[in-house]
Amino acid sequence: MLQEKDHLELLKLLARYDTLLEQLQRTMSEGFSQLGRANYHNKDSLRGRYGSDYWDKSYEGHLRVQLGEKELSIRRQEESDSTPKEELQDEKSLRRRGGEKTESTANPRKKKDPITMFGGALSTPMSLRQSQSHFKGSIPLMAELINCRRRIELIITTSEKPIIN
Repeated sequence: MLQEKDHLELLKLLARYDTLLEQLQRTMSEGFSQLGRANYHNKDSLRGRYGSDYWDKSYEGHLRVQLGEKELSIRRQEESDSTPKEELQDEKSLRRRGGEKTESTANPRKKKDPITMFGGALSTPMSLRQSQSHFKGSIPLMAELINCRRRIELIITTSEKPIIN
């Protein structure tokens, strides 16, 4: 049976869930609206619309989702995780005579922005960049929505357990 504090907590969580859904809807609709604008301005190019035919398949994701018992969390992938093993083997097997490591091997890779595969850093339309920022902004909202829903389900399932006297 739900107690008064559980009712209040449930109401707060439901209100939070509702506002998060509204924010997610607004963010996603703005993202798709900007993507539509970018596609409209790109209609004269040979490739047409921005989509999977533009991808160069070399980009690896930079966010990872960790699913815990109580919460879902999103973390950035470290650069060391994304370094291919063959590259590390090549560095170990090749030797240079009396030389230091060059800058390319001494410094870790720079972070690659996935939007650059759609025409480089300078020729990417502003509407496509805005679309990317809206979609990136929706990722933490989704994680928070999932966590909120899990807490709501936890309150409901614990209230359904019979009380044994």
